[in-house]
Amino acid sequence: MAEYLKKPSDVSAIFRELGVKLNKNFESALGAEQTEFHKAEIKARAFMEVGRILSDGENISLTQKECICVFEEMFGDTICSIYFAACALDKPAQMLLRRVLELGVSVVYLWDLPHRYWGWKCHDEDLAFREMLNHFTAESYLTFVSRTNSKFTETQILDVASARKIYGELSDVTHGKLATFESVSPDRYNFTSADWQKHLSLTNSVQDILLKLWSNRLNAVSEQLPGVMPQLSKLT
Repeated sequence: MAEYLKKPSDVSAIFRELGVKLNKNFESALGAEQTEFHKAEIKARAFMEVGRILSDGENISLTQKECICVFEEMFGDTICSIYFAACALDKPAQMLLRRVLELGVSVVYLWDLPHRYWGWKCHDEDLAFREMLNHFTAESYLTFVSRTNSKFTETQILDVASARKIYGELSDVTHGKLATFESVSPDRYNFTSADWQKHLSLTNSVQDILLKLWSNRLNAVSEQLPGVMPQLSKLT
């Protein structure tokens, strides 16, 4: 980025040059191996379908209806995260992905605990990722889920270890840990296939965690999503 500071008198030209550089990165990404990209795009569309499935439910509360808007937000954040990574804007991409993971976990937490939703919406009460995971790992909660969703036969409702690990890594980026600085990398703001594939793999991991959580907790999702998105079963 240092080269863009040499012409302070021509701001528009500097940003045009930046746009050209980022577009070149983007085209390189689209020309790279597409398997993980294809998977991430399908799963992003599945996010929207989950929201639609839930919105069509007849037995959801007013609070739960409001929670459904989170799915469209996650879809937008996921697509933007992928786009930023394609442009080699890796850190903004990772910060958005952290938001996707947090929102995806929170939508079920708030679905379960309506008073927490109203505190979050109306009283500036923050949600703690660790607290939400603790909610999902309580033995009483797992018993509740097993009794209300006959298709839930596992020992955990989501991959807690992976969720914690990924959230921690993405939080280091968000909070600006020195080891995560883009500006000190020799490949800063330049497309590399390794970085692109790494971000797509991470995106797919986040999506898998969330899709598993929603299917395990929400009966309508486990029952209807496979029929609505048969492409998901073909992803390996």
